[in-house]
Amino acid sequence: MDTVPRWTPRMSVRDPVLDAQHIELLELCRTVQELVRHGRHHSDLCVQRLEQISRALREHDLLEASQLQARGQGLPDDLRAHRALARQQLEKLASAVSVHEVPQARFQAMLCGWIRHHLH
Repeated sequence: MDTVPRWTPRMSVRDPVLDAQHIELLELCRTVQELVRHGRHHSDLCVQRLEQISRALREHDLLEASQLQARGQGLPDDLRAHRALARQQLEKLASAVSVHEVPQARFQAMLCGWIRHHLH
């Protein structure tokens, strides 16, 4: 996946708080994707949005894990590991993008990495 999908009701987890966080994360990613398309992926705004996505995703994952645990459920270890890796890639991207050239295709893959392990 190299584009940020638009939210659809099929993506709903039937929890208004988690759904709202998913929507917010997708829209933040969409903003960054537009910056990339216009060649502004080295801008301060892009770095700020990437950091915002990383924080929001970390908070979201903690809330989601807490809610799953309260229901006696949990994420499989491999899915938890993939999600953690995707978060780390976003954080790495945020720290590297302002000082290093990141090819647009790699940038897109790292930006969208969490989606593949989270919403699908």
